Amino acid sequence: MERLVIVQTKLPEDVLAELKKKTGEKTTKEALAKAVDHFLECSHVKIAPKAAKARRRSGRIPVYLDNIFKQYRISVSNE
Repeated sequence: MERLVIVQTKLPEDVLAELKKKTGEKTTKEALAKAVDHFLECSHVKIAPKAAKARRRSGRIPVYLDNIFKQYRISVSNE
C-alpha cells in the first residue's frame, strides 16, 4: 500500500492558472499531481547537484521555497 503525504506550497494565481491550462486539469490538486509526475518521469529534467554546505536560515521558509519565491518575485515577510 502506498504511503500518502500531504504537502503545501505558495504559488501566484497566474502561475497556478497557467499550470492548470498546460496540464488540462480543472483542479489545483490534479494539476499539481500531473506536474510532479511529469517532472519525475521526464528524461529532459536535469537534477542540480547538491550544494556542498546548505546555508543556515532564520525563519520558517525552507531554502527551496525561498528560491521559488525569488524566481516568481513573491514577497514574503518573516514573522
